[in-house]
Amino acid sequence: MDNKLDIVEKQKLTQSLKLSQMMKLSINILKMSVMDLNNFIEKEFSKDLGISVELNYSNQENYDNEKEVEINYLTDEKNFFQILEEQLSYFKIETKIKEICIFIINNLNKKGYLELSKIEIKDILKVSDKELEEAFDIIHNLEPYGVGAYSLEECLKIQLKAKMIIDKRLFLFIDNYLYLLVDKKYNLIKEKLNINDDILFSYIDMIKSLNPIPSRGYSVGKVKKIIPDILVEIKEDEVFFEINRASIPQINIKDKVNVKYYKKINEIVSCIEKRFETLDKIMKIIIRKQKKFFTSQGKKINTLKISDIANELNLSSSTVSRAVKEKYIKTDFGIISLRKLFNLDSAVFLHQQKILEYIENENKEKPFSDQDIVNLLEKDGIKIARRTVTKYREKLGYKSSHKRKKY
Repeated sequence: MDNKLDIVEKQKLTQSLKLSQMMKLSINILKMSVMDLNNFIEKEFSKDLGISVELNYSNQENYDNEKEVEINYLTDEKNFFQILEEQLSYFKIETKIKEICIFIINNLNKKGYLELSKIEIKDILKVSDKELEEAFDIIHNLEPYGVGAYSLEECLKIQLKAKMIIDKRLFLFIDNYLYLLVDKKYNLIKEKLNINDDILFSYIDMIKSLNPIPSRGYSVGKVKKIIPDILVEIKEDEVFFEINRASIPQINIKDKVNVKYYKKINEIVSCIEKRFETLDKIMKIIIRKQKKFFTSQGKKINTLKISDIANELNLSSSTVSRAVKEKYIKTDFGIISLRKLFNLDSAVFLHQQKILEYIENENKEKPFSDQDIVNLLEKDGIKIARRTVTKYREKLGYKSSHKRKKY
């Protein structure tokens, strides 16, 4: 009797392990970009499996390569993000906190700044404020110091704290008056902070010793071409889309194979198909919720959270987050990151579009300062702080007025 029970338990364990491996494969394929998935397929079927498998690229011959764009691609050497992840092993932390840290690192931009808000991270990972705060404490103690900041000001203050420099007036300088430093308005800075020349220039020397771009000096990758996963077309104010299946090679089995290898191939094909289906379901909701984004050519956007889609599809937020990672949409007005369609506050998008409009139409010989933009926004009925304007301007990729000026 005991032997029979042992056999049943072993069968259950074997089935559980197989399911776990299948789920892991499915998750990995789901989060892959088109190029990564192509590389995975070629690598997987180039192995000596004792079978003959044909990868049919005939669909790709008809694919318009103008749909490709260049983005950052990770090299084989250890890069900035891998170095940060390796440092996590130096900390004695719980598995959940480590997972939050890895998620944050994977969402840093190439400069080392974080663009995903804390609210979004909480929403995706379903973590508490305390857990998130603990994870950020670890991130801010990784080298190079300054990674995981949301702004230049925060980045500089993280580095100062790492050097055990805590000075309220220096922090006030960084938070509010860096723009005066750019214009060398030293007397105004002294007046604002109520300091003398010696203190001012000691502050300036400290600021100059800091690194505004944490990733500087590290490899963040090389350039490669990417292919969008979704093709969107607008006809008579209606939005249509299709999943770009043509970008993935068809897998054809040429010879008879044994059961073991046939199952392996079938699992991969099944996971690829599931990837297509998941993207299709997500896009149907996005088209419904963000129709005006496409019809306005990206000028308007609705509030949409990852959890909204997760709840509607009865999926976890982390699954939806993986599904939209490194996925791109081809539209008539350019190639767009799928993640851009998720927005916790449509007002923020509106403010950024206004700032973009002002800068694009400014006098290049006398560009708007951030304070000028604050005043323009106020005339349009929008009240936000100057440092918020600075953050949005930097996120849009525009330099300060001093650097934008054309002589």
